[in-house]
Amino acid sequence: MSLRNRIKRLEAARMSGERQRIREALERLSNEELEAAEESLLAEARARGEQPPPRGEQPPPNELLEEMKRWEAEALREGRR
Repeated sequence: MSLRNRIKRLEAARMSGERQRIREALERLSNEELEAAEESLLAEARARGEQPPPRGEQPPPNELLEEMKRWEAEALREGRR
């Protein structure tokens, strides 16, 4: 196996471990903490001059939030097993 391939495999393993730690940390957050994080992200967007959609309108899908929802659903499914 070449050095380049080894580096790629090690990097992939590291990234996978990081994703797992993030997933586990997010699973521990309460609804209030998640809502506070969402409000913080919205405030940052407003500070950058980005305007979130008016209340009641659905914003375009956010890739990170959608992934977090999938993780939460997965964690709930695994907890039921």
